[in-house]
Amino acid sequence: MDTALEAQTLARKDRLAKLRSLKRKQEEPDAGGSENAQETEASAVVLSGRNYDVQTKAPRLGFDIAPSENQETLESRAENIAAETRAAIQDEEEAGASIDLLSLQPKKLNWDLKRDVDQKLSRLDLMTNNAIARILHDSILQAKVGITPNDENLAELVRQRENEEASLAENDAA
Repeated sequence: MDTALEAQTLARKDRLAKLRSLKRKQEEPDAGGSENAQETEASAVVLSGRNYDVQTKAPRLGFDIAPSENQETLESRAENIAAETRAAIQDEEEAGASIDLLSLQPKKLNWDLKRDVDQKLSRLDLMTNNAIARILHDSILQAKVGITPNDENLAELVRQRENEEASLAENDAA
């Protein structure tokens, strides 16, 4: 196994050495010729480096072509939609369209009534639930004592509770 790995590493080293020698041959200018020929050849030599611009002989400051120039992006779509809506708004303003009163009406006609009455109903619901709980509590206590409430006693208790609630409601209203 070691011999196979060694053979692979040697082969890779040989390939890298060949690449290096090829690269050196490309970068070296040809010897001989006049000075003008040497200058043109020197300018034709490609320098390595991603941030160097050969034509301006200065570092590159940005992209030559925007990466998303030929592609449709989300930003371009948003700009198109915004332009369309602006045009539609201008067309409506130019036409002098009046405000449609039906579009201003609420979808639910009783929304204001529900808003005002909900607070009062929640309070009444609470009082109703308390009254029911009291009646059940009294009937359970009477059952434990051994007195079985008949229908007349239960009806009488309900009337008493209703009278108490009515008097509480009148006191709160006043």
